[in-house]
Amino acid sequence: MGNFSRNTFDKLKHYVGVRLQQGVPLVDADWNEQEDIRKYELQAFLKWFVGNGIPKNNEGFRILAASGTSNDFDISGGDGTTEGAGRCIVEGWDVINESNLRYSSQPLYNNAALAAQWGVDPLIPLTTPVADRVDTVYLDVWEREVDGTEDSDLINPAIGIETCVRLKREWVVRVAEGTSILPTLPSDHFFYKLASLKRPAENAVINKENITDLRTTCLNLADLTEEISDARGIKGNLGNRLDESLTRGGQLRHNVVGNEQLNHELSNRVGNIENHLSRVDNPHSVTAAQTGALEAADYDFANGVYVNVVFTHSDSNNATRTVITGFRSRFVWIVGSARARLGSQFFGANVSGYADLRRSPFIQQCTGTEISRIAVDDWRQDTSVNQFLCKAKFTDETSVPQRSEDLNVSVSDVSDSGLTVRLSRIQPGTAGTAGTTGGTSPLTNFRIELRLLCVG
Repeated sequence: MGNFSRNTFDKLKHYVGVRLQQGVPLVDADWNEQEDIRKYELQAFLKWFVGNGIPKNNEGFRILAASGTSNDFDISGGDGTTEGAGRCIVEGWDVINESNLRYSSQPLYNNAALAAQWGVDPLIPLTTPVADRVDTVYLDVWEREVDGTEDSDLINPAIGIETCVRLKREWVVRVAEGTSILPTLPSDHFFYKLASLKRPAENAVINKENITDLRTTCLNLADLTEEISDARGIKGNLGNRLDESLTRGGQLRHNVVGNEQLNHELSNRVGNIENHLSRVDNPHSVTAAQTGALEAADYDFANGVYVNVVFTHSDSNNATRTVITGFRSRFVWIVGSARARLGSQFFGANVSGYADLRRSPFIQQCTGTEISRIAVDDWRQDTSVNQFLCKAKFTDETSVPQRSEDLNVSVSDVSDSGLTVRLSRIQPGTAGTAGTTGGTSPLTNFRIELRLLCVG
């Protein structure tokens, strides 16, 4: 840290300059207060009269998909120069990114030592969502001191010591997973939202369609002045035009902007505007096809079919059944049952669920069951809501080794002629594969029987 005698800057005193008197010593506090005043006034102007966001014709800090990566993305920068850098104003601070940078390539990424040195939180790796999740990408900006131990150019070679330290503006792009609410703002830091990430369950890849840009772009006071000039009339002085066009409350007066304020080309095209608010007929004979509207029948389910799907212990993990419907299914409703042999008895329950196949990823929900055999004459059953077409978990705690499997059925694909249903067999402690691991064994006998109503 720099060695300073004291800090005399106080925003509430409204000082706008420092005047050095003759015949008195020059001390560090006066010098530093002058710099703080200058810096604060510029920051206040940009914050209150320009706002947060990206300048016109600049792509700074746009969040981009990083092809071929998992749990990663790119941060748009510039051409490698200061003039051509990507920029963003955050609370009056000009933040600069000279070149495109990957999230995982940021200096603070997984670097606890550097984070401790700078006094900030480390940047942690992104996680693969277990369920559908919306993350918020934001810019974290702060300033820190740099001395000669970090930058040797600060040491004056003529005297062999550093005379002054520097303030450096640092930034890092962070992600708040599963929320649109940003963390508590640390002291002397500023946050700015850059994008939201709509992340499907169990998908580690962040694609272009998952990214929604939240930045304010095209900040430019000159463009705003031109826009106001064009909108407020033809008088030569902008103040006169605003006085004539706006009320004392700032609202646009009626009948102020007319044909004479429009350009010549547009003036020649102005005609009478018909009021159709009270008409119930179709005066211009507009057809549904002209407006892109669908026929009433297109909103109905024109096709439907019942199909049976059965999985047993003979099926391996990720086994599939292809169902031929003859049309593209939009919704699937199911009823059925799941049972398994635990010890010498069969235990089972009814299951129900649905799948909305109109969007990707599919929306699938079901009421699932979990049955555990605790002792020869003792067993328990729980129910839950899950993101599958069917879910059933069976556990036999009386067997050695213990037998247990989590059986999940879901729609994995849909085509114009049918759909594919997939079974996953998961044992506790495994990575989603069937087999004997972690002290458990697979079930020896189970049967899942589903009745599907496919409509489209």
